[in-house]
Amino acid sequence: MNRIKNYKNQVLLAVCLIVIMICGLIISAVKTDNGNITVKEVVISPYGADLAMSMYMPDSALETDDSGNFVNADTYPAVIINSGYTENRACLDNVSIELARRGFVVAQFDMYGHGKSDTTATRGYGNVPDPFGDDMALLGAYDVLDYLRSLGFVDQTRIGMVGHSLGGSAVGAMAASTAGFYTLQDQLLNLLHDEFGLPISAEQVTAQDADSIANEKLDEKQRILYETRKAEITKEYGLGVRNVIVLDADVGFSAPKEVEVAGNPVWRDVQANFALFANISGGLSKGIKDKDYCLSSESVLGIMGLSTKAERNTWYSVQLSGTAVKEESTAVLDFYTSPSDETIQKLADSHSLRVLVQPKGWHAFTYISGETATAAVQFFTTTLTYDNGKLAVGVNAASAAPASTGSWKIKEAASGFAFIALLLMIMPLVNLLLDSRMFQSMHNTPSEPLHTKITPALVITTLITIFVPMFLYSKGVGWAMNVKASPLSTIQIATQTAFWAALMALMILALIVVKYYAYDKKRMGVCFREMYGLKISWKNIGKSIVLGLVIFAVIAVLLQCFYTCFHAANMKVTLLGKIMYAALADHQYYSYFLYALYFFPFYLINSMLVNSFRFKNMSEKKNMIIVGAVNCSGMLLLAVCQIIFGLYMKGSPLLPTVPGTSATIYNIPFFCLMLFVSTIFTRKLYVKTGSSIPGAILNVLVFTFPAVQSYAYFVL
Repeated sequence: MNRIKNYKNQVLLAVCLIVIMICGLIISAVKTDNGNITVKEVVISPYGADLAMSMYMPDSALETDDSGNFVNADTYPAVIINSGYTENRACLDNVSIELARRGFVVAQFDMYGHGKSDTTATRGYGNVPDPFGDDMALLGAYDVLDYLRSLGFVDQTRIGMVGHSLGGSAVGAMAASTAGFYTLQDQLLNLLHDEFGLPISAEQVTAQDADSIANEKLDEKQRILYETRKAEITKEYGLGVRNVIVLDADVGFSAPKEVEVAGNPVWRDVQANFALFANISGGLSKGIKDKDYCLSSESVLGIMGLSTKAERNTWYSVQLSGTAVKEESTAVLDFYTSPSDETIQKLADSHSLRVLVQPKGWHAFTYISGETATAAVQFFTTTLTYDNGKLAVGVNAASAAPASTGSWKIKEAASGFAFIALLLMIMPLVNLLLDSRMFQSMHNTPSEPLHTKITPALVITTLITIFVPMFLYSKGVGWAMNVKASPLSTIQIATQTAFWAALMALMILALIVVKYYAYDKKRMGVCFREMYGLKISWKNIGKSIVLGLVIFAVIAVLLQCFYTCFHAANMKVTLLGKIMYAALADHQYYSYFLYALYFFPFYLINSMLVNSFRFKNMSEKKNMIIVGAVNCSGMLLLAVCQIIFGLYMKGSPLLPTVPGTSATIYNIPFFCLMLFVSTIFTRKLYVKTGSSIPGAILNVLVFTFPAVQSYAYFVL
């Protein structure tokens, strides 16, 4: 036992690394379905910039004959997975993993400017595109579709797409551009009208029978040309992305509208089977206080083809209009009806199915929503008629497997344990480094605790620091909206957050300076540098930087190995919002160090504050836990207000946000966890070094990783 005590740091470090490795193996096993699915990192560069994706492919899809031809050519349906703004591809692992286990080919990609994909500037977006005015599918979805077109085992007539948030806007754009608003008959009627000059009446548009008109009005030579053009149009029509899910986003370009068919104005819906998932507390809803708001909202009624209240989890069929006035959709069957049901399959073939699903939770809850994963499997199993093999329709409907999910939860748990192990290994590693010869000079005795009891000055200071995040949040993140993309501002959300952090640091610095000169200096007789742990030589500041960089290098290498060895694995927990450690892409290193500089003042001021709040009659451990709880309480309060009382209860933040900054809400849980853990790191280093500076440097280099991973739009 004594020997283990002597090697405590080595043992803890080894245990953490073993846990991380085991978690990686579990993640890999879940993603590959224990070796039945091939998962590959694929990078394409159609415009000179890398677009990164994870491809999930059933092993059977890759089987070839002796000539290298696919044995199962044109067999497997594919689904494109498009995560949203502030997200990388891992955020929709719940959907991707479950679809892959059903035998679908899944292309899960990072949009340009997100995760491992390069700059958006190559597609014309140096700054954040407008999700309501720009084509979001330009951020990679079209390029992924082109890549899928090159795969011989993919059934090109059965490609679907699902996207969350900004990715949902991309889905709407994809459906509008590839499926369009014209039926096949509409396009053939346009052919007769535009290329053959035939007049087409409104009644003929309603009848939707171009062949009968062609047979009656065209001569033999024209009919031959018509049949040739018809074959071309039919083939192109079959290549549309006609089975889509929008996750908690506006349907955008897919909204139904009036079009002209052969000169006749008619009302048309997008020609795709369409599911809208509107979270109860998401962006399209009003929270649990008004759960039914979404059922009658204009955007929902529009895409569902209704004029009155929609029903959840019900298949609707949109009706084809012969005039410029929309026809009312009709309710058909329960959404969870067997995917092989003959009635549903006929409607799926006509691309007229609609369904509204309302999973519980707020916008970011989608990442860990079992309801979302289950419903996505049900939708694509039904509309693409597939579940590890083409489904039999009609008499064999009962043979269709139920849409049960859950495997992805094991992966999420493993990611969470790896995340915890990563943080737990930091201090043992730091202790081992500090015990080495190079860092021996950093050891110093901290000043004695100054506080013997709770004083009014201490209470006032504590209360102000707790409420500073709430007081500065709305304006803090909003003022940075005017900062344009440049080498000094490479990530919009990180810039907004850094500006907010800088404002908090300035306010807290002003507070502690006033407190010191008004109270501490007179009552305690201690100098400012000693009270706040600023006594340190320049030599040891340099060593503190080296120490922090060594920790950074270890984390960066570990994350890269974790990503490479375990099928693009990452370390992630979702606490109201996600907190993720993932391998940095090459272009992210610049942003990492840039924002580490921006965040450093906040970490330094916070370390000073944390180390000054120590009581003489209390153990260091108890001191540390209490101060840690107080340190994160302001962010916890803000998170509860914005996410629980705001998003969850009423579907919008409790504290107003400046337009374009709402994504920063999901940074708040990260700040909350970070402030508690950083207190532990700060206090432990303070006990060893007698200074607040080493802890601040360590914290900024450890916690900048999540800040730059997926909160993107890189411009370098």
